[in-house]
Amino acid sequence: MLYPKHFNNGHEIDAREEMLKILKEVLKQVKPTEVDEKLMKQATSELIQRVSAACAKLKIDAKPMLVGSVARGTWLRDERDIDIFILFPEELSREDLERQGLAVAREVAGRKGRERFAEHPYVMMEFKGFDVDLVPCYDIAKPSEIKSAVDRTPHHQRYMKEQLTPELVDEVLLVKKFMEGIGVYGAELKTQGFSGYLCELLALHHGSFQKLIEAASEWKPEVIIDHERNYADKSELGILFKGQPLVVIDPVDPNRNVAAAVSAQNFAVFVRACQEFLSGPRREFFFPKNVKLLDAREVRRILKQRGTKMFCVVFGTPELVPDVLYPQLRKTEHALVARFMQAGFEVQRSDVWGDSKSVILLELGASKLARVQTRVGPPVTIEVKDFIQEHLKSKEKITGPFVNAAGRVVFELEREETDAGDVLRRALRERVAFGKHVAEAIKREYKIVEDADIVKLLHDQKFREFISEYLTRCLPWYR
Repeated sequence: MLYPKHFNNGHEIDAREEMLKILKEVLKQVKPTEVDEKLMKQATSELIQRVSAACAKLKIDAKPMLVGSVARGTWLRDERDIDIFILFPEELSREDLERQGLAVAREVAGRKGRERFAEHPYVMMEFKGFDVDLVPCYDIAKPSEIKSAVDRTPHHQRYMKEQLTPELVDEVLLVKKFMEGIGVYGAELKTQGFSGYLCELLALHHGSFQKLIEAASEWKPEVIIDHERNYADKSELGILFKGQPLVVIDPVDPNRNVAAAVSAQNFAVFVRACQEFLSGPRREFFFPKNVKLLDAREVRRILKQRGTKMFCVVFGTPELVPDVLYPQLRKTEHALVARFMQAGFEVQRSDVWGDSKSVILLELGASKLARVQTRVGPPVTIEVKDFIQEHLKSKEKITGPFVNAAGRVVFELEREETDAGDVLRRALRERVAFGKHVAEAIKREYKIVEDADIVKLLHDQKFREFISEYLTRCLPWYR
């Protein structure tokens, strides 16, 4: 691939040379030091021993396994996550796995443990500065016969451990940091981005960070990567995973797309970032500036400048893990957007946020609509009798039928809903197509915060970060 040249202080610089220089500096910053490795090893060794001791004490037939990026050496220096899986015999019932798994995890975590529920229960704890997940799973011989999604993880661990070399580990670290820098790292449904395992597979398939971004700069939606060549006919994959922008076949389970969580938006952000990094490498792709936190005065100024109508629907956050909460928040957001559009309002943008409170933000082009609306019929080449009869005796008819300049039959009707606030309040009463738990939370209690009154929510630092990013949104490397 030919790399462009650019000038810095009057000197011609080759983009490839600049890239290699940046990558060397980035790797030095993100790769764990010997001290980091020592502390991590001490923590994981002690945790493994504790799980083994807990199994022995409780007389439970299970064994611990360190999995994830820490186990494979592909963790970034600032990552503090440790995943310990507790493997049970596959003939154990689901009920017994959950009961025994929680018993072992509670014994290890003690009172500081926090139970969470995804596909089945697990325990979170803090240990020596690290965030630890203790996750029960089945020790399944064949990945194709898993009983729950987490049962694949030990197989991912064994597969990647065999594939990774010290050189490839460095390339994975660069891929991860690039994804993190451009804002698409993480497969959780809040982010809808690239998981650590997906980053590892992409680095493995292409051989290096540089080769990956060269390839990805030319990607178009419906990219297919089958590293182990499980499918002779790639057209079959196009049918199996239709509509997914990126398909990366799981080497340990060919029926699974590792990139299923990647949204079309984040796929496009990644491709754009690769294109721009190749043409003009900069550290900002890896280390973007932080979002500027806005104060109340700045929020008011920006809202006035935008001249839109903004609603924040605020309610208590349901007790759900983020991977369950955010799909429900987005489902409710989409239902409200559809309701506004059905009423004739232009939705400028919308977003969701969930923490101590949850917020669905809806920004409209206007708060009120004209009472009259135009209903345009088919062109002159199509029979219009049914259209005319439908509206001729309508109570909402103001004028019509007549033919407009484009040659179509037109009626002008009285609009049923003209006030955006009224539309929103009715939608919140009806709660049609909302996420189940979100609908229940809204039914219990909610409030609508409008326009400049949003500044009253800025006392919550995390909401302040959310609204600051929303009001100053741009691709991270342009901040």
